Amino acid sequence: MEFKAVCIDLEKTHSFVHKGLQLEVIQHPHSLRHDANLIVALQRMKHSHTPLGTEFSDDDLINNMLENVIEEHDTLEVLDTVHSKPSVFSNTTVEQCSVCDRDQKSLVLKESPLELQAVILQGGSIDLKVNLDLATYVSRTFTDSARRPVALSIAGRNLYLSCSKSAGSPILQLEEVKDRKMLKSINAEGDMGRFLFFRREQGFAATSLESLKFRGWFISTAVENKMPVEMCEEASPARFTTFSIKTL
Repeated sequence: MEFKAVCIDLEKTHSFVHKGLQLEVIQHPHSLRHDANLIVALQRMKHSHTPLGTEFSDDDLINNMLENVIEEHDTLEVLDTVHSKPSVFSNTTVEQCSVCDRDQKSLVLKESPLELQAVILQGGSIDLKVNLDLATYVSRTFTDSARRPVALSIAGRNLYLSCSKSAGSPILQLEEVKDRKMLKSINAEGDMGRFLFFRREQGFAATSLESLKFRGWFISTAVENKMPVEMCEEASPARFTTFSIKTL
């Protein structure tokens, strides 16, 4: 059988920098291993100024193939992680808790305007104190054990704390939820995510409550007595962002 040989002068080919090197491709049936050797050799020649041989062992070929497979697999995993952010949280437990700020101010509900205030209670005024129901939520894709998503409501009432943006800043509100079943499952990326807060323990008897929708904003109380409970950034020096929360 007569074979044709094609001779390529690489000295005249701009994609290669190996002067004086010629590549001869023989047009006749050959093995898959020879094809792979040729492809790998060409790729190495493109990226190296040092001429390399075109013959590789079986181990070299397998290692090159595995490296390409592993690199592609890692890229796919990174993309999956980006698109698998936790979104749907389901309620698991509800517990009633007593809440005080760092100065031992208790929570008091004011009807007009409807708001929570942090007040130092003494003697007969202790009955003004309100407790909170903390509903804990879980998600299959949320595994941060240091932060627990919770919804907060006034014990014995259908009033829930929520965090929404107004005039460019997150604000704390009390909202009436007549059907609690609406909060059994919450899509954090939707509007109902305003009811969720991250509960995080920050030391002995110190717990912070951070908005899930507006990260870096926390439920807080003022240093002064009888002031509203509001949202603030963690760095605010004039407000307390940690609480003592005790299960009743």
